[in-house]
Amino acid sequence: MADVLNKAVSAEGGFNLTEIRYDASGPVKIDVVYTDGEKDVFFLEEGKNMTFRCLVPGYTEGAHKEGLERLDAKKPGFGGEDFEGELVIHEIDLKTIEVFADDTYFLENEFVKVGIRLIWGGGINYIEDFKCPVPGLGNLINQCDTGRLIQQSYYGTGETPENPDFKYGTFMGHDWVYNPVQGGDRGGMHSRLVDIDVKKDRVYVKSRPKDWGKIGYDTPSYMENVYSLKGDVIRVDNRFVDFSGWKHGCRHQELPAFYTVSYLDRFTWYDGTDSWTNGPLTVRDDLNFWGLPEYVEACTFKIRESNTETWCAWVSSKDNYGIGLFVPGIDLFRAGRHMYNSSKDPDDSATNYVAPLNSILLESFRPVEYSYIMTCGSVEKIRERFREEKDFAENKGITERRRSGRIPDGAPCY
Repeated sequence: MADVLNKAVSAEGGFNLTEIRYDASGPVKIDVVYTDGEKDVFFLEEGKNMTFRCLVPGYTEGAHKEGLERLDAKKPGFGGEDFEGELVIHEIDLKTIEVFADDTYFLENEFVKVGIRLIWGGGINYIEDFKCPVPGLGNLINQCDTGRLIQQSYYGTGETPENPDFKYGTFMGHDWVYNPVQGGDRGGMHSRLVDIDVKKDRVYVKSRPKDWGKIGYDTPSYMENVYSLKGDVIRVDNRFVDFSGWKHGCRHQELPAFYTVSYLDRFTWYDGTDSWTNGPLTVRDDLNFWGLPEYVEACTFKIRESNTETWCAWVSSKDNYGIGLFVPGIDLFRAGRHMYNSSKDPDDSATNYVAPLNSILLESFRPVEYSYIMTCGSVEKIRERFREEKDFAENKGITERRRSGRIPDGAPCY
């Protein structure tokens, strides 16, 4: 398919956001050339009456463009073939939106303050509970590097005959599979913010994540988040679409990746079957680094088949205070402590981690969608708030496509 723009378009005074309204009979890769010669890529989903928005490269640093020179429609993937389906561009609008003064945008109410790190793909780098009773404990989230935060992260293909265009990355001395990470890559390169829309009580962000095992590689994928507040409960709605065209294997997916300050040393969850009846909780104060092979099994906790109370929390063993995470429909937790030193510093290398996991087969062009909530306080308060909000989401987007990894109700307790 030839240039779908037909002729160059420009915006008087410049623009920093392209908005396209279109119909497409299949997913489309758009090779973009701005009038200053800089190149870009848009990925469009299949559908009718669709709207795609993309901020210009360098938006967070205040960049603007004068116009669009070309939009060439290609088949998604790495062969460079022209798109052969039907693509109808109804309208292209070149807009200018606000450039936020700080790298982090804060969403807050009278109970809680949430930081959304715009230059790190819109992941959460800050949660402060205004009623926190622990002196010196402010931000509960570790933001030491782009791999920390609270963020989306997914695992896909390795090097296979079916995917000859993919080449392994490396991390911790190992080959590393395709791993789009919202914050950025192992080299500290930041994922790109693609769209943002701010309302009084919600923030929408979209990003193009880096591949964790490589340095500076923009994955052919998008991540979206909607952050909203309901009293002292933080809700996060997640969406991920891969446009690589690769055939991925079935892998455990982090739903989400969740990192706290080291001070919150105790991992707590419900390892039972009588959900939401205030049954005994299970606690672990001795977890090691989950990323080392010798500790993986000891850091993995499968959920019982009939358990719907699938929340967990990192709290301080000294103060019974911390932050909880509730993701309906997940099958297990992987949790641990890295370089534990009880630091309250969110920039410290020491951190605690949990990822609620499901074994999911990623499929190119098919979205992964799920939601979770968080709240702060004592374990008792966290549990009660989650009980009150337990029906907030069904998470069919991750339950209907998972390979069950749960254990029987009668299995030995952890």
